Amino acid sequence: MNKVTRFTALLMATAALAACGSQADNQVAGNDAPMEASMAEGNSMQMSGPFGEAEMRMDEQMMAAVGSDVGQNWLKKMIVHHQGAIDMSRIVLDQNPSTDAAKMAQETITKQGKEIEDLQKLVQNGAPDQRSAELYRPAMMDMHQKMMAASGADVSETFLRKMLEHHKGAVAMSDVALANGVTGTLRTQIQKTRADQQKEIDMTEAMLRGEPMQSAMQQSGVKTAAQAKAEPAPADTAKAAPKAQPKATPAARTSEPKASTTATAKAEPAPAASTCLPEHRAAGHC
Repeated sequence: MNKVTRFTALLMATAALAACGSQADNQVAGNDAPMEASMAEGNSMQMSGPFGEAEMRMDEQMMAAVGSDVGQNWLKKMIVHHQGAIDMSRIVLDQNPSTDAAKMAQETITKQGKEIEDLQKLVQNGAPDQRSAELYRPAMMDMHQKMMAASGADVSETFLRKMLEHHKGAVAMSDVALANGVTGTLRTQIQKTRADQQKEIDMTEAMLRGEPMQSAMQQSGVKTAAQAKAEPAPADTAKAAPKAQPKATPAARTSEPKASTTATAKAEPAPAASTCLPEHRAAGHC
């Protein structure tokens, strides 16, 4: 009887230990997800090198920027997007980049700074519309992930590859805005931004193939910073356009004074009335 009791107690203790082990395993497994996410983020930051912090900040601020409609969301998010390019360009200039990478960074700072000024002229205040802001989330997430993963043989190539994904993200976001009914001057600005960013993509891809920057610019049609700075913004063009003069309507034309035929007839002298009596006329006196 004592042997049975001891055996039963042993079984119970073994089961208890197994349960504790299982619970501990579950607790560890439950902590694995955030740990793996943290490790993945750390790896991405390490791959991004000196650009990691700027990329994370740009992504957070773009997600937080919310406008009053689809177009205003594009504006506010694109302003942050362009500022991110400026921040990354300033970073690479402190990393002893190649001549072409340094030139590209300097051009980016000037051009993106000018476009930020153009975009700010079109910003309007209004109640935030989170629903339309969500339209841009997939494009922004895709850009962020690809930028963080992009790397090269040195800091210059890494900068080029990150900027390539950065430009592609701007094109994707512009496509979202254009597909969702943005009109007027803002649509013109979006089309201009999209076209400029596509040219930057073509130039960057040519540089990654080994083309000198000057040749890559000529092939892709990218404007220099001086040319871009001198180019008027769509908002300025709209303000400068002369207003059409109103045409005269039929009602306006009929209201013009006309010469009165009645007045003219009255102005002419009337023939003198005859006062000759019949007998005088017969005698030849009148």
